[in-house]
Amino acid sequence: MTLTDADISERIKSFEHDVVPHEMFRKGRREIESLRRRWRPKGVKPLKARALLLLGEPGAGKSFILETLAEENPKRITEDGDVRPVVFVEAPKRTTPRQLAGAIFGALEPGYRLRDGWNTARILSEIKMLCEEMGVEVLMIDEAHHIVDHKNADDLEDAAEFLKQLLNMCATQIVLAGLPHLGALPETKKLRQLRRRFRPPVHLEPYNWSARTGRTKYLGILAFFERHLGLPEPSKLIEFDFAVRIYCATGGHIGIISNQLSLALEMALADGKARIDLPLMAAVYADLVLKRKPDVLLDFDAGFPDEASGGAPGSAGGKACDDRPDAASDDNPYLAQGDAFRALWRRMAGGRLADQSRVTAHRTKEAAPPSAFGRPA
Repeated sequence: MTLTDADISERIKSFEHDVVPHEMFRKGRREIESLRRRWRPKGVKPLKARALLLLGEPGAGKSFILETLAEENPKRITEDGDVRPVVFVEAPKRTTPRQLAGAIFGALEPGYRLRDGWNTARILSEIKMLCEEMGVEVLMIDEAHHIVDHKNADDLEDAAEFLKQLLNMCATQIVLAGLPHLGALPETKKLRQLRRRFRPPVHLEPYNWSARTGRTKYLGILAFFERHLGLPEPSKLIEFDFAVRIYCATGGHIGIISNQLSLALEMALADGKARIDLPLMAAVYADLVLKRKPDVLLDFDAGFPDEASGGAPGSAGGKACDDRPDAASDDNPYLAQGDAFRALWRRMAGGRLADQSRVTAHRTKEAAPPSAFGRPA
């Protein structure tokens, strides 16, 4: 059956909205919900507001956790006004306190404008008023590393002071989601004061391929994706050769895996393919990651390349067409073989996936976890 563009769009939307119930996702959700329970409604003696850091590399799933919580807790319209238990905010790039405040106002009440004449005290008072009136239990700030991406130490101090005062004034709890360096702030007086208001951070890390338990959890995620592809034939994502190449191409980051598989699924549906295979994933990787080389411009007066060898155009003397992606196969984890694949794996892994069994002083009766190259790539 030929699928229409609308059919394909619905299939892709369904695939991307499926929540992978893996351990890191559940841990992030659990910690945010625990923080949220500290909130008390207006008129009830509040607990001090706290902040939670949700840290991870791009594709770790930070935004997905926040967006899922926001979707599950939509605005409720009541006789007394709108109720917004969970509010999602994206921090602008190179965020200043005023820019962050503007983003918060926009998320709380679209059209509610930050006035030029307002000082910090007035801004904080307005945010407090809106949060109280709307019953905001938790304010989730994504891309929060922009708050601390300041080369100027004074700007960083101002950002820390703004967040500290916001926590002091509001009963609303705050989640700050961002890249790992958000959790490695310099040691200054204001930043130490802000840190005291933080709960233990949540680090969303890829499941370690080099550990038995990590690899088992990773393969479980691939099995979940396999079930939700909904293609006529199994793609066999959990088979060793496929699984190790996906890990190499994505670093094991679930958001990146989901993105690559989503694009591959879209291409498979559009082309009527029964399953996703390595050449299809290689084409997706080339489009997303590798830069294709520009075409070489030929001299108008020059003949066809095979004319130099005396062959007629299209004859056996000419070079055969190649349907592989334009990018060199040695740079593509889904195509590279042997030493070329090992080089890509080392580049991806760095020190993070080093074989711990070779450097640890501890002895174990169990065999060392298999390396990525336990079988031929």
